[in-house]
Amino acid sequence: MKSVLGVDIGGTKIAVGPVSSGGEQLAPSLFALSRTNSLEAFVSGLEQVLREAVRQFQAYAPAALGVACAGTVDHDRGVVVTSPNLPLQDFPLAQVLEEKLGLPVFLENDANAALVGEAAAGAAVGMRHVVMLTLGTGVGGALFLEGKLYRGTSGAAGELGHMTVVRGGLTCRCGARGCLEMYASGPALVRYAAAYMRDSERDPGGELLGLYEQGKLTGGAVARLAREGHRGAVEAVEQLGTWLGVGLMNITNIFEPQMIVVGGGVGELGEMLLRPARAYLRQYALPPGRDQVQVVAAKLGNGAGLVGGALVAWEGLESSACHDGVIPPAR
Repeated sequence: MKSVLGVDIGGTKIAVGPVSSGGEQLAPSLFALSRTNSLEAFVSGLEQVLREAVRQFQAYAPAALGVACAGTVDHDRGVVVTSPNLPLQDFPLAQVLEEKLGLPVFLENDANAALVGEAAAGAAVGMRHVVMLTLGTGVGGALFLEGKLYRGTSGAAGELGHMTVVRGGLTCRCGARGCLEMYASGPALVRYAAAYMRDSERDPGGELLGLYEQGKLTGGAVARLAREGHRGAVEAVEQLGTWLGVGLMNITNIFEPQMIVVGGGVGELGEMLLRPARAYLRQYALPPGRDQVQVVAAKLGNGAGLVGGALVAWEGLESSACHDGVIPPAR
């Protein structure tokens, strides 16, 4: 069975898996940590992961790589223009990986790829006006307008995590102050929870403090405690959800979409996160957008970027085949 390897590169981890031309992931993902201390370490680590993935998934005959990368991406040139959470600046990632692995590589922004996945095989099937936010180490955004992905003039459209929500607020890794990313990301969730770790009412068993002292107070740990009903963790998620609502309000007022899809690792909190976000949206966004927009969790979960990256590669392969005078096989 022929496949494309979808590759989702985030600020902390890399996921790789084989995907069919119809958007079905054919095997469980291979995971590894992103090495972000230097460009050389990042590229070396990524190459190792991808070589292992090609070997591990050889039964699925990988024909190309579809790479979804966090940051501003020039899809046509295969270049990562900048990435606040990765050591990449005007870096020709597609070309470098092609030379190292000997396979065609198609590069896309991670949020764009996630939205492609959701539009093709997830929560947004059949929708023509969709916006996506991916909440993880950072906050990514993507626009699906008039039934197609909108990339902007040079591929940089959709950086919704860097809309200013607090004038003169916290300094973001992008250099600006008060970006949504500083208030609705995984690190923000940890910051909200940490504020309660010496509050006996919100952290009665000292679990937050204990995790902090062990260096294990992460977004995943806070999410786990919130699901278990830990008061401080639940309030941290609600605080994050309200800030997410600020972003949703702005998106609704500007684009009036049919649907906003929330994905990424933090997005997997589901209704616990979306409930306060919707409440803020319904209260402060303008009609008619606020009354008709659907706010849903990504159906493909944290795997949307991987699937979408692969679908971008499938599209690229078919386009190349057509340009070469070859009729591609039907999906």
